[in-house]
Amino acid sequence: MVGYTQRLEKLGFPIGQELATDFILSSLPPSYGNFISNYHMHGAEKGLNELCGMLKTAKANIKKSAGNSQVLVFQNKPNFKRKKGNAWKKKKGKAKDEIHKPNPPAPKAGPDADAECFLCNGKGHWKRNCKLYLASLKKDGGGKGNDKK
Repeated sequence: MVGYTQRLEKLGFPIGQELATDFILSSLPPSYGNFISNYHMHGAEKGLNELCGMLKTAKANIKKSAGNSQVLVFQNKPNFKRKKGNAWKKKKGKAKDEIHKPNPPAPKAGPDADAECFLCNGKGHWKRNCKLYLASLKKDGGGKGNDKK
């Protein structure tokens, strides 16, 4: 980005130092969020080359901190005691069992009556159900890619 601002300056379209700094800071990825907020909080009015050096240092720090990040995991334990045996089944009865039954799979839709087979150009079936195709599979030993027209 610094090179682009210098190139614009050479072409006769200089942009101000503050605008160039804002362009650079807004083009940074979210991992530089802490750097950007610190830069604005401290009111640093650095040149573009100094800003570039600061960004290189920040990049090294971000890489170091990403490798050292630690995650703490706690296991939540319930506060209640479970009843022994099947006492909950007796209370709930069949209603609970009916609620947790999985839905039966929906039947697969077959081809439309006007569907055309790509192998024999017949109507009402697809190639995978075509009698000619199935016969050729049996004849060729069931290998895939051996379908002939």
